[in-house]
Amino acid sequence: GELSGFVVTFDDISELQSAQRKAAWADVARRIAHEIKNPLTPIQLAAERLKRKYQHRITDDRETFEVCTDTIVRQVEDIGRMVDEFSAFARMPAPVMREEDLVGLVREQLVLQRSARSDIRFALISEEDRLTLRCDARQVRQVLTNLLQNAVDAIEASEVPRDGEVNATILAVPGAIRVEISDNGRGLPPEDRDSLTEPYVTTREKGTGLGLAIVKKIMEDHDGQLDMHDRDGGGAVMSLLFPLELDESLDGSLASNSAGDQFGPAAAAASAED
Repeated sequence: GELSGFVVTFDDISELQSAQRKAAWADVARRIAHEIKNPLTPIQLAAERLKRKYQHRITDDRETFEVCTDTIVRQVEDIGRMVDEFSAFARMPAPVMREEDLVGLVREQLVLQRSARSDIRFALISEEDRLTLRCDARQVRQVLTNLLQNAVDAIEASEVPRDGEVNATILAVPGAIRVEISDNGRGLPPEDRDSLTEPYVTTREKGTGLGLAIVKKIMEDHDGQLDMHDRDGGGAVMSLLFPLELDESLDGSLASNSAGDQFGPAAAAASAED
């Protein structure tokens, strides 16, 4: 009957707490999106109607009238995009997995970014011309769009004037495919980097704090990983690790055709035509 010792057990509830936080934030996002979206359309329509009806009648300071109405419409559109992010986070659907060409998906998003930002150099670095992966193409496009946009924002926010540069590097590693999005922008904050993937945490003045949260959620749904680290020489690197299912349908898909695309205007046009 003597007490000879103790048994102590520990349960890691980190994933449970993370899931509970995400569920709570998703509910908040859903409510915010609903409450904000309702008045947006009437506001935008009213401003557009005011401009159409009165811009030719106003003779005194017409320019101010046009600037003010255009500002209302533009700001409403910005709020609408924020609401769309809230909705996307709250209603993230389960991924529909199909065999997709990951190199093609990355190239496609780089072409789109290059056409929008000709002042920034976008480059695709890949030893393979095609890498087949089971994934949800729409969600992977969302991941790439968010990370590329973050890279552009980081370059714009950099305190050191420099030519903007964004590289997308694709690597076939044992059992997986790694995609690294690197930029020479202002870089990652020195502290609390893990919190950047939490909902509503942002370092940008007009950020919603949902971009990286959505990326992390999509990567988790693909059994993948999102890692962040500093880029040599300044800037940041966002690393995506997609597990590769080497079944019969995927075996041998890692065709080794050398490819290194520089996304200048001519290359972007050629890629768009493929």
